[in-house]
Amino acid sequence: MSKVFMAFLLGLFAFFLFMFIGETGMSRLGDVAGLIVAFILMAAYFFICQFLLSRGNPDAYRKDWPVMLALDAILLVALFFMILAERREVVLSQGLGILIFCCGATFAGAVAASIAARRKAKRL
Repeated sequence: MSKVFMAFLLGLFAFFLFMFIGETGMSRLGDVAGLIVAFILMAAYFFICQFLLSRGNPDAYRKDWPVMLALDAILLVALFFMILAERREVVLSQGLGILIFCCGATFAGAVAASIAARRKAKRL
């Protein structure tokens, strides 16, 4: 299975997972605390997924853009529709968090994979 397709499936799973986590967290912890928990879990999920998809590639943060975009594609499309349909306050509170934590953690995972691959290559 190609990395891009696998990344897309992981992103699709993330969409449903974080819809559930966000709704559950917001109903049990309150709006702000639920969003914070959901964003932290989202960042950890995307970081780990991208790290595992890019491991062994010393230039992952420069060359794995198709994989990174496939991983983030579902949430970026959801963000686009959120911008079209939701109020400005909702977009700023949820949409900005999705963008920063989703894309930022994905890029950070690729950078971490690059660093790990370079260190491993130096040891060998």
